[in-house]
Amino acid sequence: MDYMSPRETAEQRADGRREGGDRTRRRLIETAQDLLAEQGEDAIRLRELTAAAQVNVAAVHYHFGSLRALFHVAETEAIEYVVDAQLAELDALGDGATLHDIAAAYFRPIVQALGGPAGRGRPYLGVLVRLATSPPRELRESVAATIQRAHDRLYESLRAVLPAVPEAELRFRVTCVGGIIVELGGWAIEPDLRGKTARQVEELLVPVVAGALAGG
Repeated sequence: MDYMSPRETAEQRADGRREGGDRTRRRLIETAQDLLAEQGEDAIRLRELTAAAQVNVAAVHYHFGSLRALFHVAETEAIEYVVDAQLAELDALGDGATLHDIAAAYFRPIVQALGGPAGRGRPYLGVLVRLATSPPRELRESVAATIQRAHDRLYESLRAVLPAVPEAELRFRVTCVGGIIVELGGWAIEPDLRGKTARQVEELLVPVVAGALAGG
């Protein structure tokens, strides 16, 4: 049997506590995102959240300081994830990308969330929609700036394929496409998408988005 010094044993216990704390923190964030996507901040109570996360009330104060601070961490992560995914898809486009390619790249993270429950896409999208329509006052500027990053990158891509469209009009089309995301994230058309794969959802939605960006 290998000998383990008291110091090594103490370090292992500390590592175990740290890992357990990290798991608890992660579970709180993901539970908050699930509830925020469904209900919004004002409808969620502390004990409802901790019961869903299967942790005690003190865990929220220990890891975040307050329920509101937990919400902000969860909301910021969700919106940045969606926007970063959109930027990555657009950045991956090569030279010669068509309008359809650009629309598909911009909407792919949204389509993946709509097409099934894989990963955290669905609650992330739900949180994004709530923040886009009614952000908390203290997050209003950061939410607007994060969404604007995606809009600006989309505009840059479109400029190459729609060079004749005036800047103001093209930016208006980009803003309108942002409105389409809000509508989709509200699950209003979910019955039409139920049972469809992400590929099938993309085949339905991308031509609509490309048409909106192309204009009349």
